[in-house]
Amino acid sequence: MKIFKIIIVTLISTLATTSLASENQKPEDTKLSQGNEATVTQPSITNSGKLKEPKEFQKVIDEYKEYVSKIPAEVREEIITYRKEIAKINKQKRLLYSQLSDAGQEYLKTEQEYKKRLPLNKKSLIQIDK
Repeated sequence: MKIFKIIIVTLISTLATTSLASENQKPEDTKLSQGNEATVTQPSITNSGKLKEPKEFQKVIDEYKEYVSKIPAEVREEIITYRKEIAKINKQKRLLYSQLSDAGQEYLKTEQEYKKRLPLNKKSLIQIDK
């Protein structure tokens, strides 16, 4: 039963996000080209990959409901347990991070920035003399 509540909350938040995205779209995005019905029947997707048309959104919801209904209860419970354990681990990580000194936290931030800038296969070439 919890999984269905989670699904409903997820769908509602997705619906709210999609409706906000469609409200914030530019006026030229809402114009339909005259005499071109293909633009109306094709799925309308924003640059962020979210659906704009309510019919397409409802279609995806229906497909998702159908998919979820086929998932066995054991698998749903397993996923719920998995997500709870991940949440506990993330909470422990936040606590450990907050226990670091300011200098340690700053080092980790700077290190992360360098890791983003360097290719993964080249990091082993960096040698630091102690």
